[in-house]
Amino acid sequence: MPQRLRFQALAFLGSFLAFCLELAAAKLLLPRFGGSAYVWTGAMMFFQAMLLAAYLYGRRARLHPRAHAVAILLPFFFLPLALPAGLADAAPYAELFRALLLSVGAPFFMLSTTVVVAQSWLMRSSCPEREDGYFLFAASNAGAACALFAYPLAVEPLLSVIAQGWLWRGLYAAYAALCLSCAPWGPVPAHSTSGLAPSPRQRTQWLLLSAAPCAALLAATNLLSLDFAAVPLLWTAPLATYLLTFVLNFKREPWYPERLNRAMLPAVAFWLALCLLPFVFAFWFSQDSTPAQIFGRALDVGKFGYMLFALFALCMIFHRSLAVARPSSERAMAEYYSWIAAGGLFGSVLVALVVPYLGRGVGAVALDWAAVTLLAVAAILTRDWEQVRAHRKTAAALGLLAAAVAVAIGSAGSRAGAGYSLRNFYGVYSVRDEHGTRVLFHGNTEHGMQFLDPSRQDEPLSYYGFRSPLGDAWQALGAGWTSVGVVGLGAGSIAAYGRAGMTLDFYELDPDVAVIAGRSFTYLSRSASTVRVVTGDGRLSLERAEGAAYDGLILDAFSSGSIPIHLLTKEAFTSYLARLRPGGVILVHISNRYLDLRPVLGAAARDLGLSAASKRQLSPGVPGGGIVPSVWVAVSRDAAAISTLVEKRGWRALGEGPSRASAWTDQHASLLPALVL
Repeated sequence: MPQRLRFQALAFLGSFLAFCLELAAAKLLLPRFGGSAYVWTGAMMFFQAMLLAAYLYGRRARLHPRAHAVAILLPFFFLPLALPAGLADAAPYAELFRALLLSVGAPFFMLSTTVVVAQSWLMRSSCPEREDGYFLFAASNAGAACALFAYPLAVEPLLSVIAQGWLWRGLYAAYAALCLSCAPWGPVPAHSTSGLAPSPRQRTQWLLLSAAPCAALLAATNLLSLDFAAVPLLWTAPLATYLLTFVLNFKREPWYPERLNRAMLPAVAFWLALCLLPFVFAFWFSQDSTPAQIFGRALDVGKFGYMLFALFALCMIFHRSLAVARPSSERAMAEYYSWIAAGGLFGSVLVALVVPYLGRGVGAVALDWAAVTLLAVAAILTRDWEQVRAHRKTAAALGLLAAAVAVAIGSAGSRAGAGYSLRNFYGVYSVRDEHGTRVLFHGNTEHGMQFLDPSRQDEPLSYYGFRSPLGDAWQALGAGWTSVGVVGLGAGSIAAYGRAGMTLDFYELDPDVAVIAGRSFTYLSRSASTVRVVTGDGRLSLERAEGAAYDGLILDAFSSGSIPIHLLTKEAFTSYLARLRPGGVILVHISNRYLDLRPVLGAAARDLGLSAASKRQLSPGVPGGGIVPSVWVAVSRDAAAISTLVEKRGWRALGEGPSRASAWTDQHASLLPALVL
């Protein structure tokens, strides 16, 4: 293999393996944190920190190939991929970082050194292209982009976690062999001292030009995860867009339209405005109003593609500037990569930690984009300081535009948080009073409502009304129930079904939801039954609930885009059945705008020898009565109970006859077959 291609293959494979590792680790961690959309944001922050550490290490390792050859063998001791057991009593981000460090920290660290080490080795080789080795950075990002497409579309749907581990191990062995073949085994001279050291302004420019696109990437990912689903399939779209702009700008013959290359401050400001306006619009019209009814669905669908387009434009502008500002001397090269990694970490920390902390009481993801705007303006001012001073009117116009956008975002955030709002690791919550009801939202998805009229506050609404499939099943099967477990609290609507002498146990992942349900709604306090709220992951809490025996178990964690897949696997249903009394029934709420989970549950029931049926309420029931269309599935060992729903209540049997759907397991689950386009 030609020397240049060997180095390119090394850079490509190193990033391919690193990003497959990122996606696999985050996917495995999702169940540990209840499917939180912020698992990926936190994971990105961790990996950016590891990337920075790897680049700093690479500045020394490139001079010691023999020592580095030994170091690249260390990840074999951390395979196959496994997560540390148990959850520590720590903040979610702290526990997330601990789990990532212990499971994938060493392999990811070594893989992340590839570009810095390989480019230095290339510059000491006899390769004709050694003078400008930045094409290796493009090859590295191309490998990462390929991993982002391959993992959700091929690796995840076709291979179990165990099989993925074996495949990764084999590819890492090939990577280690490539690394050894590229290493200069003779004496390695000290790095060149020719050329000027980077100035403080250059370092600041590199930092901000890399921070702004990374912050935009995480802001886009947060919105997609909250509105659609927290799964690798959707994490990869914005990240692949982000990496593609690195490839286009750092390859040997960069692709960048001359029109964009001449773009000045007004053009950049225009793109920033385009990025932000759709989200401001979404928050302004997220209420149950005529514009939302007409354009809501189109806005959801268009938001995905439009956001990726805006992210691409923004990243192209800043990554082009970053590529133009790259140094030519080896002395500054490694430092350049370190500042790029530091900028990525800075942008990640800003969006993942600083903005949620400062904006905890403002339930608006649009605040992420306010941070992006500030970083982008700072990067532009640093890059074009001479032009800003020469064109003060243009700079003033940019400042006014940024101020206007900030005001619009603040107005949107205030509107989104009307009544009460909260943002934490698990999402964005808001409580609003509208049309005589109080409504709880998670993101833009409703999670319960209650009449404001005290005389009607005992009536369950939304997905849980007496005329809903839940009410239908409760009337048909729940007459003799004395103990019921519920996974997912929401507003506590299901407590309205409680009777004297009945025990209702709610298992809620997020402690803040328990506070909201008790403070803003009265379902829990007014219930005739004995109500207990247990905080923690529903599946894990049920497994730890020794002695618990329920007549009915209700899984109500699927009415948003974020799907806690671990609650729907065969292993999960096995643990649920262990907590059911003979004849007990599991009722699963699977209302979702983008996924049809009925075939998955039917396949799980078939594999476990259970009976299952579903009912979909298409019409809103009583107009203006607070009823929302919903989809429910009933699963039980007792075939007679399911037959009652099918024969007398109009439910449809599931899991009978051939089906292309397969049951999810803890080792293998893919959302692709469940997507509804």
